[in-house]
Amino acid sequence: MGRIAHNTPEYSVPIQGFAHVVEAPSPGRLLFVSGLTARDPEGRIVGVDDIELQTRQVLTNLSNALQAAGASLDDLTQIRTYVRRIQDWPTIEGVWREFLSEPWPASTLVEISRLSDERQLIETDAIAVAPA
Repeated sequence: MGRIAHNTPEYSVPIQGFAHVVEAPSPGRLLFVSGLTARDPEGRIVGVDDIELQTRQVLTNLSNALQAAGASLDDLTQIRTYVRRIQDWPTIEGVWREFLSEPWPASTLVEISRLSDERQLIETDAIAVAPA
């Protein structure tokens, strides 16, 4: 579908690829993706105590979920990510750069005290606009 970034000079964030507003100019289908964690196809948590492995698994799961709906990571318009340790951001960002094209979807990163399983370090939900 293609994302278009809109940024204002009145607000600056020093993260390359970050967009203030993301436009999805398309008559496509809206997809709302539930929170996904670092579980493999058998339901096991991948990468216990390893934020890089968990982030990779989350984005793989997100890609697979979107593919099942006829979409891809390029169709993402918004992602919301919950992490146990905000200091893991540099590692998370590095993995995002491997999976996500610029401009990135509109995004929010929030530190929380716990997820549904204490071994989970990250959870992401998303909105995408898929082809009609």
